[in-house]
Amino acid sequence: MSKEYLFIDVDKISQEGLIVMILLPIATYLLVQHLQKTSRAEYLRGLAKAARLRRSKKDHAKVFEHYKSKGLDHEDYAYLPLEDYSALPKKDVVSALSYRLSSLLSFRKKNGVNALTEELYTEAFKKKEKAGLLKNVPITVKDCIGVQGCLSTGGLSVRADSSKISDSNSLVVQTLIDQGAIVLARGNTSQCMMLPESHNNVWGETKNPWDKTRTPGGSSGGDAVTVSTGCVPLSVGSDVGGSIRIPAAFCGIPGFKPTPGRISKLGCMAPRLGDRHGMAMAIPSTIGPMAESVEACKTFCEAVWTEDHFEGDASLPPMTFDHDEYEKKGKLNLAYFKSDGWFEPCSAALRGLEETVAKLKKAGHKVQEIEFPGDGWRTYQLYVALSASEGDMKGFTLGLEGEDLIPEYEQLKQAASLPNFLRPLVSRLLDERRGSLVNNSRSGGIACYDLQQLMADVLELRKFWSKTYKELGVDAILHVALPLPALKCGTSGDLTGAFSYTLLGNLILFPAGVVPVTTIREEEQEYPMENLPKNQRDHWAKKASACMEGSAGMPISVAVMTEMYRDEKCLRIMKEVERVVEFDETPEAWKE
Repeated sequence: MSKEYLFIDVDKISQEGLIVMILLPIATYLLVQHLQKTSRAEYLRGLAKAARLRRSKKDHAKVFEHYKSKGLDHEDYAYLPLEDYSALPKKDVVSALSYRLSSLLSFRKKNGVNALTEELYTEAFKKKEKAGLLKNVPITVKDCIGVQGCLSTGGLSVRADSSKISDSNSLVVQTLIDQGAIVLARGNTSQCMMLPESHNNVWGETKNPWDKTRTPGGSSGGDAVTVSTGCVPLSVGSDVGGSIRIPAAFCGIPGFKPTPGRISKLGCMAPRLGDRHGMAMAIPSTIGPMAESVEACKTFCEAVWTEDHFEGDASLPPMTFDHDEYEKKGKLNLAYFKSDGWFEPCSAALRGLEETVAKLKKAGHKVQEIEFPGDGWRTYQLYVALSASEGDMKGFTLGLEGEDLIPEYEQLKQAASLPNFLRPLVSRLLDERRGSLVNNSRSGGIACYDLQQLMADVLELRKFWSKTYKELGVDAILHVALPLPALKCGTSGDLTGAFSYTLLGNLILFPAGVVPVTTIREEEQEYPMENLPKNQRDHWAKKASACMEGSAGMPISVAVMTEMYRDEKCLRIMKEVERVVEFDETPEAWKE
């Protein structure tokens, strides 16, 4: 083509002009992308703000008028055994505990614990009393589990759109309501529900009722707080890596993760685009209770494992509650290990475990100490490799639909997105524990064959643990619930390795629960750096030391784990731990 047919005479274009011609379209594209992202971010912030505004405008006046006109005192309804509520007038229960939740745990209390997302006081007050195992029992339900008239955000701003308000209950909530339960509120969770904290851009950050500088754990943290503060005797959470047991332990209450598949998840959201979460095939989440006692956890399971629940979801095994197993008498044959070899427990956690073992032995039970079966390093690495197999936290970022990850995910995001050619070098520069995780993930995701091999490793791990139980001939294995007390707010992204003890049960599908046994003493506010194995004297150990500072008085729990589908046995052993330990402390800091 001759020059006269061109719009521009290229001979007359300077070098600077040519550069401008090349860079201008690129700059324009980047500017448009930035403006689109900014516009999307503003839109999502608007959804979150609108959700909070709707919440603040709800009218609960009649509920509180009843509370005041009858001269009720919410303290008279707090910390009662679950079974006591059935004998109390339903409207008195609802108004008293609604007042307690609203004034002490909600967004209304300045510098409070901020445990709630949505409040259902008026709806609960209007509902008729129902007979059942949970007659007049007030409960809270985790934000991701469907409740009629509520959002299920999972901590995602995009799910705060008013068009996503549910017009029906999830199957598990409907089952509880049919048994007489009264839903008073929704508990806060973490963004994407994969952090041991409860913080998101929609509802804010929840604090621990024992120490408001610390987290209640996550991702079912808000619902652990409602039980720990005596506002309800029972709450409903979910668990895929410890999300029931972590907040239960951090808040000093019992919590139970059933065998996956025994409770329906119909009507529950997944924090992924279109609720599509394929990794649930390998590491399934499960719904379960946190409660004022192990007996209350048992009543939850008894109320849910019914024919009506099974008929609502044909994928469930029709296994009603086994009363004979739960009520068995006789001596237990137990084992316990002190450390998984990956993350050493603090001295208070070890003392709590050892004191529990001593009390069980004194009660006549056989309890033998064992080394951690298998390889704790490989177990943790396997969970991380599966969770990160998609690469670059792609499922998280797509599910957020334009919202930024909160700061607690920053280090995980950096590790997930690290260029693969740099991973060998970075892994050598880091300490051994963190370096091993860098080599267990790939930017861009892993090949299908490699994913299948990881799944095969999980199947082998499950076989190994079942074989271990049979060879030991034990009813259950006990261990520290967690190696540290409740973390300080905002620090979980730098202490992810500390949660190896809970995620084991999720990998092998075993039922597991936690029971509070003690609190940290003044002389136990240090992490034993000098006693650690050499390969644990690292960055995480320094962070664990910082966590222990000022931790006196924080609760410590012991975990119980039984074989798959031995849920009733697990609950029975948890109840025996509770009986011999007699832990009865409650938090005070949340009232300030």
